[in-house]
Amino acid sequence: MSYTLVDELLNSRIARYFFGRSRTFPQLWRTKRFTVFNHHVLEELSLLKKLRLVQAVSRVPGPIVKDIERLNALRNGLAHAFFPENLTSARPQWKGKSILSTEVVERFAEDMYAVFDYFMPV
Repeated sequence: MSYTLVDELLNSRIARYFFGRSRTFPQLWRTKRFTVFNHHVLEELSLLKKLRLVQAVSRVPGPIVKDIERLNALRNGLAHAFFPENLTSARPQWKGKSILSTEVVERFAEDMYAVFDYFMPV
C-alpha cells in the first residue's frame, strides 16, 4: 500500500509541474492532453524514474530519496519471489533488519509517514 501511495504522490507532483494548479485533477482528467500524459507517460515510468523526474524539477531531501529507494527494493523483493526471505539480494529488509518483525514494521510505518507528509499537497 505504501508503494502505491508513494507512486501516486510522485504522479501528482509530476502532473502539477507540467499542468499547474489552475485546475483540479477531476477537471484535468476531462482533457485529452492530461489523459494522454497519464496513460503514455506516468503509467510507463517506474517508481524510481518518477523519483528522478521529481528530483530534476525540485529539491527532495536525501532521507526521503533514500527511503523511497529502499521502499522500491523492498517491494521488488516481496513482489518477485514466493519466499523473499530466501533471496540473496532484495531481501525483505528495512534499513538492514528483517521486515518480518513488529519493531521494524513500526519503523517502516514511521519512515513512510515522513515520506507521505513531505509529498502530501498543502
